[in-house]
Amino acid sequence: MVRGLYTAAAGMMAQQARLDTISNNLANAETAGFRRDEAVFRSFPEMLLWRLERDGGPIGTAATGCVVEGVFTSGRQGGLRETGNALDIALIGDVFLAVRGGDGEVYYTRNGSFTRDGSGRLVTGAGNPVLGVVNGNLEEIYLPDGELVVDTDGALSGAFSAAGEAVERLALVRSGIGQGWRKVGDSLFQGQPPAAEPDDYQVRQGYLEASNVNPVEEMVGMIAAMRAYEMNQKAIQAADVTLEKAVNEVGRV
Repeated sequence: MVRGLYTAAAGMMAQQARLDTISNNLANAETAGFRRDEAVFRSFPEMLLWRLERDGGPIGTAATGCVVEGVFTSGRQGGLRETGNALDIALIGDVFLAVRGGDGEVYYTRNGSFTRDGSGRLVTGAGNPVLGVVNGNLEEIYLPDGELVVDTDGALSGAFSAAGEAVERLALVRSGIGQGWRKVGDSLFQGQPPAAEPDDYQVRQGYLEASNVNPVEEMVGMIAAMRAYEMNQKAIQAADVTLEKAVNEVGRV
């Protein structure tokens, strides 16, 4: 009976994690370049096999129910929306743009909604400088004339480094989703990019990539998670009633 309480509690925690993930997806459904997340569960049989393959432990270490295995990010391409803004950039293919964070580290994003700050730099909506390539080095991009031309391969015209050198192209890397990258907020990913050079991609100027979130699918998933949460909650209530009777009534027999 007590084990049933733990089983239901594990189910409630798993569904709460699923609801949190879905809520974040829905909140970012209109965020350019956002990549949806999905909570993945490990069920009890899988957990049992995992434990059997390892050294034995003290009695009572076996678990029941399910547990959140992890939150995985979808790399599916989002749709493109034309904006007519020359500083908006969308990517087609498994590539990301490189930007510099406030801590000086390099991060990666698909959100190409850029602006020009007071010093003429090309920056993200959060103020992170967009990076380009100059003689093989990553440099911040300056637009002294406020104009920018981007070819489909990422080559730039009208862009310069802080030293006045022409920036050759946007700094693009292969996606590291599923290879150790993690989300850090503001549509940014952190991690080591794959060593291979990106290929089979296109850069579209004057467009933005929509998020790959399908609101209808997320709402259906939210309803299913809420129902599962409620069922586990009722299971705990039923177990509580049974335990109360066992304590207060069975002992009198």
